[in-house]
Amino acid sequence: MSLALLLAAVSFAGPTLPPPSPLAGLVGCWRVRGTVEGKAITATARGSWRLGGRYLLFELHGLNTKQPQDIAIIMADAGPGQLTAWWMDRFGGPGSAAGRGGVIGTGLSIRLDYGSAVLINRFTPYGAGWRWQIDAKPTGRPASPVASHSLAPARCTPGFSVF
Repeated sequence: MSLALLLAAVSFAGPTLPPPSPLAGLVGCWRVRGTVEGKAITATARGSWRLGGRYLLFELHGLNTKQPQDIAIIMADAGPGQLTAWWMDRFGGPGSAAGRGGVIGTGLSIRLDYGSAVLINRFTPYGAGWRWQIDAKPTGRPASPVASHSLAPARCTPGFSVF
């Protein structure tokens, strides 16, 4: 093969695309069932890309008006197998926390540091959806479950937003 043909073949190959984000599996709408501190909850959730696909906004809106459960987590790839996150919920500033994590097998794990405790969020694929487990690990003590959810695919409705 001549040098000219080789250079032409390379130029037609196009740019190399980055690998798919491990967060891509959370994109879409979800029906959520589970428990928080032993109490049953039902909710809807939506994962959507923001800022040109650099961040995933994962929003959860509880359907029980007596115990509102509104959460927004912004997550982003932070290098191969690494993630960063920011948790926001209905408690405002005191309920917010920065987090770091990564890909664990086929799932994701994010640790949110609250100073006196770390909340460990694990998203694990389960059938067509996800399992989302949250454990609290107080400093110097073993981790204990806080919440456990199953996420099943759902139809997206226009205008969904926790904000």
